[in-house]
Amino acid sequence: MKHFYFSPLLLLLFTVTELYAQVDYQQDIQPIFNARCVSCHGGTSGVFLQNYDAVMNSVGNQYQQNIVIPEEPEESPLYDKLLPNPEFGNRMPTGGSLTDEQIALIYDWIKEGALEAPAVAVGSSEHPAEFTLKNNYPNPFNPSTNIRFTLPVTANWVVTVYNLNGAQLLQYSGQSAGGLNTVTVNMNDFASGIYIYTVEARTTGTTLERQSGKMLLVK
Repeated sequence: MKHFYFSPLLLLLFTVTELYAQVDYQQDIQPIFNARCVSCHGGTSGVFLQNYDAVMNSVGNQYQQNIVIPEEPEESPLYDKLLPNPEFGNRMPTGGSLTDEQIALIYDWIKEGALEAPAVAVGSSEHPAEFTLKNNYPNPFNPSTNIRFTLPVTANWVVTVYNLNGAQLLQYSGQSAGGLNTVTVNMNDFASGIYIYTVEARTTGTTLERQSGKMLLVK
């Protein structure tokens, strides 16, 4: 078995702030299914999308497993069928794909645990922290991925990409209003592998928050 040495910087970069579910199934996910999917999937290929319980209990005939695997979107047939080249059959929905934002919402929902309602941390206030680093989408990717984060107020931000040795490879910066923000990172000049990214939110030179994540480039 190989043993790897991680520098203190790399260990810091691997420390990701614990996140709690932000996607609300009833408000964010079911409306997508109602508008684009339910008319065809009322049981077609073993898939039912009329409500939360139906979705979670659906076993796809092609994949022979539940269509949603909580916390594992890459292993979930539901997510796979939304991508351009699914493992089985054609991309869904028939006649046109969902928008990138809709697919990202479904990805986040599964990654966060595929809950029916947003989770709240035990002992926390009613609402989760407002600054949130969401999972990059797609992941794995080639050659570009979208790093998404929410800001509570208008703030400066810096997105930095590192290799596993802790060396800085890319950096993007800007200023955005509060809400969901997306930064597209292009890794076309780099080899396949795992990379680390950090997002910092700043006001008047002071770092408000810093969170980190991992992403996989596959060429």
